[in-house]
Amino acid sequence: MPSATIGRVFRPVVPATALIIALTSALAGCGDDGGTLSQAREYAREPGNRIAEQARAAMHDIDAVHVEGEVLDPSGTKITIDLDVSAKGSCLGTVDIGDGQISLRAIGGSAWYQGDEDFWKSIAPGKSEGKEIADRVGDKWVALEGELASLRAFCSIDSLTAQMAPAEAEAEAIGPAMVYRTPTVQLDVTHGETQSRTYVVASEPHRIVKWTQGSAGELRFSDFDQEFHVEEPAAADVFDLAELEK
Repeated sequence: MPSATIGRVFRPVVPATALIIALTSALAGCGDDGGTLSQAREYAREPGNRIAEQARAAMHDIDAVHVEGEVLDPSGTKITIDLDVSAKGSCLGTVDIGDGQISLRAIGGSAWYQGDEDFWKSIAPGKSEGKEIADRVGDKWVALEGELASLRAFCSIDSLTAQMAPAEAEAEAIGPAMVYRTPTVQLDVTHGETQSRTYVVASEPHRIVKWTQGSAGELRFSDFDQEFHVEEPAAADVFDLAELEK
């Protein structure tokens, strides 16, 4: 199973799978937009660390958010996520790993996934074994354990925020930028030897709408405070991987 972090920014998180976004929205130029960019220019005069602190507070206050993204892990495998995430640590959505995909759901302290045939082939010693596993597991859910357990880090809004705007990092406000038709302030964030960019909405609440780190990937945040529902799979719908050894 390939492992990765989001560049080096997600240090405390996942020495395994990581994620980030592949959306087609473009970063527009900084022309005047009914005075709203003037507000962004004004906000960009604030100290970068203060803007980062306000962004962390605004993200902490939300109840739910949609996160999309993609990244290449160290082996060159593309990891893509499409998840709804709640402040309580629940999440629901999909994670693509190479050619395979898993559906993910987490609630409370538990999480489960469903893998398609390509996913099982990607982690099995051989494709024939992968197909056999896929046939035996079928469409049942599997407890999220082992290396895949690192995916739970992406079911925490605070954890994600802490990686994009670490409290101990240095943030510099570069200037205004239009992101997905929203006036934002671009922060260049330096955390040790790691550099990244975080885009913070210029108007209150100052939420993060985008994070990038060169070719390592990109994250997008949307659908703030839109509720979603997660259900624990029935016991009969859960497969114990220990059964594969029998």
